Amino acid sequence: MPTSPVLPKCSTDVQEVTPPPAKKIININEPQTCRNKGCGRTFKEKDNSDDACSYHPGPAVFHDRMRGWKCCDVHVKEFDEFMEIPPCTKGWHSSDPIS
Repeated sequence: MPTSPVLPKCSTDVQEVTPPPAKKIININEPQTCRNKGCGRTFKEKDNSDDACSYHPGPAVFHDRMRGWKCCDVHVKEFDEFMEIPPCTKGWHSSDPIS
């Protein structure tokens, strides 16, 4: 006896398609502040390059009275010493928050 295949129920809910974010228009001569961790310098996009920014790509670590950066594995006890740890990576400046 032939049996008809059982098809799963289709959901008629249609998910909304969100448009891609609008591209940010930047004036290349406008001063911007770098948001990379450990940098914070002011730069112009026209002067940005592969080695313009010195920063820490990893998160800051505060644990058991020790402060440091996970990316370069340098830890100190005093906050002033933590602020003086030199950045371990070079790259482009970024004005985007949380990059």
